[in-house]
Amino acid sequence: MRKLTRTLALLATLALAASAFAACDNGTESTGSTADSSAADSSAADSSAADSAADSSAADSAADSSAEAEAPANPASSLTDDDATLSIVSWTDADLANMSEMYKGLSDKVGTAKVEYVNCGKTQGGEAATEYATFLKLDRDIDLFCAEAGWVLNYINGDEYAIPVTDLGFTADSWKDAYQYTVKIATNEAGNLMGATWQCAPGGWVYNADLAKDKLGVETPEAMQEKVADWDKFKATAEELKTATDGKVYMTASIGGLWQVYSTGAQAAWVDSNKTIQTDTPKAFIDFVRPYVENGYVSGSVTQWSPDWEAEGKNDEALGYFYSTWCLVEGAQAQQHFGEDKNIKLVAGPQEYFWGGTWLCVAKTCNTKQTAADFIWTFTCNPATMKQYAENYNDFVNNVPVMTELGNGSYENPVLGQNSFGIWAEPASKITMSDTITSYDQTLKDTFQDALLKSYDAGSKKLGETDAIINTFMDEALKKNADLKKPE
Repeated sequence: MRKLTRTLALLATLALAASAFAACDNGTESTGSTADSSAADSSAADSSAADSAADSSAADSAADSSAEAEAPANPASSLTDDDATLSIVSWTDADLANMSEMYKGLSDKVGTAKVEYVNCGKTQGGEAATEYATFLKLDRDIDLFCAEAGWVLNYINGDEYAIPVTDLGFTADSWKDAYQYTVKIATNEAGNLMGATWQCAPGGWVYNADLAKDKLGVETPEAMQEKVADWDKFKATAEELKTATDGKVYMTASIGGLWQVYSTGAQAAWVDSNKTIQTDTPKAFIDFVRPYVENGYVSGSVTQWSPDWEAEGKNDEALGYFYSTWCLVEGAQAQQHFGEDKNIKLVAGPQEYFWGGTWLCVAKTCNTKQTAADFIWTFTCNPATMKQYAENYNDFVNNVPVMTELGNGSYENPVLGQNSFGIWAEPASKITMSDTITSYDQTLKDTFQDALLKSYDAGSKKLGETDAIINTFMDEALKKNADLKKPE
């Protein structure tokens, strides 16, 4: 995410009691949740130019931390609801349950509909990527749907599934204070802004502070950041850890984590305009990661999201994990992987990157446009409720002035005992997005990682030859995407 610069404008209104997003029921596929969801009441900017402006003005956004950003206009009052329920489709209630609770308590909601969460029946966003095409065509009430960065373009190009958020009355100024890469991701090939997100998802490196002190003599996060400040230092520290632990502790938990950081920084498209698969970044990553695997700095056999990956932190088998913001809320990945008794800390790590994020898209079938607009405005445009959501639920929200204020203040993440917002503020301001995302990204990313991990030989502890890995990747990718082509 990127720091857009703004002199923080004085705001005399803090009359909004905060609230947020649609409640979620993990067990229901075709009905809304009971409790939170059923009880709930109810950008179109040119991001290339905005990115340039954001870079030049990032420093200005650290103005008076006591000031509040001014809320852009809420278009909801000019719309109507034709149905009593705002139905929001997603695959998880990780955010929706919390947002619903906030929205229920909001005293000046503009919409008249109640909010209902609809589970599409999948447990991970990658699974939803392919299933949404079927689910969104069902004969049922769907007003908003959630989509992830890796596959949002599948559902916002053309007009089959979604309408532009500008159709609800939003304008370029609605997201003037957003991290502009988030605006770019949700802009389709026609230049229409098709979604808005409440969160910014910069990544960092989270490590076991007691283990680092014992094995590396590192006593503070500042000292650890010095040891991982770039890739050369990160690799040197990995070798130091290997020596100190007789090779029993990996520096980081998975190849997948390294890939997430590396590939975000590469800014290279998977597919060119002729639908030819591009392999320069996968080849470069194989060269990059090979010494990590073959020197024992990372396991060559542990797959991200597997039980082994989840256990490495608890078992002191890995010093740290590459995590994004959503991994550091209470009950999420950081506590699951390290356990709640470990002393864990966050550093920015060797490179800025983002990982994931969820966008709210307006379904073509939306018939509660007033509440849909109010809901989107409340959690993606209004700094007062976004600040409340960040403080209550420890999420890094998509508003530069709000995160600047909280990052310079006394906020403390309960999982870390640190001001994680302050640590992420600078990396978030540096995240850019060129015209590199495609509708094929999720499947190609997953297919490449599968080919890479399958090439690992546990006996020799080596990865396969680069050409062989790329050939396996290409063969599988073309089976899954018949319209794509091999490079000549």
